[in-house]
Amino acid sequence: MLMNKLLLIFIITLTVSLQSCAQSTYENFTYSYQAKIPSDWNLAGEIKNDTIQNFSIVEWTLPKVISESKENEIQNSIEIYAWRNSEIKNINELINHEKQKWQPFLLKTDILQEDSEFSREVITTSKIPSFDHKSKKYFIYKNGICYRIQLVCTQDTFDKNLSDFENFYMEFKIVENKKE
Repeated sequence: MLMNKLLLIFIITLTVSLQSCAQSTYENFTYSYQAKIPSDWNLAGEIKNDTIQNFSIVEWTLPKVISESKENEIQNSIEIYAWRNSEIKNINELINHEKQKWQPFLLKTDILQEDSEFSREVITTSKIPSFDHKSKKYFIYKNGICYRIQLVCTQDTFDKNLSDFENFYMEFKIVENKKE
C-alpha cells in the first residue's frame, strides 16, 4: 500500500514537472504582464511596444483541430492586446469602448461579471458570414492599462480550445512595478 502511494506521488510530481517544462513564460515589461505559453503554440505575431499608438499585441496559434463544418484543419488563435487610452478610466468605460468598436460586426455579445472590479468576461459571435467566428475575451483595466485577452475560433472549434484558453487565462498575471 505504501509503495503504491509513493508511486502515485512520484507520477503526479513527474507529470507536474513535465507540464511546467513544456511551457515558457512570455513577459511584456512595458505593459506589466506575463503569461505561460505551452510549447505546442506558435508565435504568430508580436508588437511589444508601439510608442505612437501606445499598445502592444502578441498572438499565438494553437495546435490544429478538425472543423467538421469546414471539413479541414483549423488553427485558432489566442492574443493579448494591451494599451493605454487616457479616455478610459475604469472597466465599464473599457467595455463600452470595445462594444462601440465591435458592435457592427457582432451577432451576440454576452457580458458576465467577473470576480473582481477590474475584469469582465465576454463571449461574442460574428454576424458576418465571411468572418464566422466565436470568441471569448477577458477584459481587465488595471493601473491605467487596458487588457484584452482573447480566444478566436470558428464556431464549431470553440469548445475544443476553450479549456486551453481558460488555463492560459488563469496563468495570466499583471506584474506590478516592472520597467523595460
